[in-house]
Amino acid sequence: MDPRMKSFTQTGSELEELLEFLEKDLENVKRVIETVKDFDMDFEVHAKAETVDESVKHSQLDKNRIIKTLIFKCGEDFVAVMCPGDKRVDENKLSDLTGKKVRMAHPREVKTETGYIVGGVSPFNLNIPIYAAKSIPEGSVRPAGGSRVIGVKTTRSELFELLDPKIAVISEE
Repeated sequence: MDPRMKSFTQTGSELEELLEFLEKDLENVKRVIETVKDFDMDFEVHAKAETVDESVKHSQLDKNRIIKTLIFKCGEDFVAVMCPGDKRVDENKLSDLTGKKVRMAHPREVKTETGYIVGGVSPFNLNIPIYAAKSIPEGSVRPAGGSRVIGVKTTRSELFELLDPKIAVISEE
C-alpha cells in the first residue's frame, strides 16, 4: 500500500453523508485542486464540519489554525476575508479599510458570487478581492478545500504567496 494512503473508518450512514457532500461539492473541490496543484499542497478529508469547532475536532489543529473564508458585501461589491477560527471579523475595521458600508453576505449571495456553499467556502479561485487577517498564525493552517469535508494542508506563507491577499488588522482581538 502506498505510504501516503491513510484510511479512516466510518459507519454506513456517515459514509453516505460524506458521499452526498462530495457529490454536491465535487466541482468546487476540482476548482481548488486546479488552483493549488502547482504548490503541491495536500488535502485532508474529514467528517462533515460546518463550524470551526467541528473542524478542530476532525483535524486535530488548534482553532486559530482553521482558516475561515467569509464573504462580505461591501457597498455593491463582494470581498472575501480569511480569518483564524478563533477570531471574528470586525465589520467596522473592514468598513474603514474598504471605505464602504459592510455586512455579512447571505448564504444565497455567497453561493451566487463564489459558487461555494457556506461552511465550505475556499479562498482559492475567487473572482473577488481577498483580505487576510494579520492574526493568521505562521506555520500550518487549514482553509476549506471547496467542501465542508475537505481542508487544504498548507502554511500561512504558501497561502499568502498563492493568493496575495491584502493583509490587514481586521479581526477582533
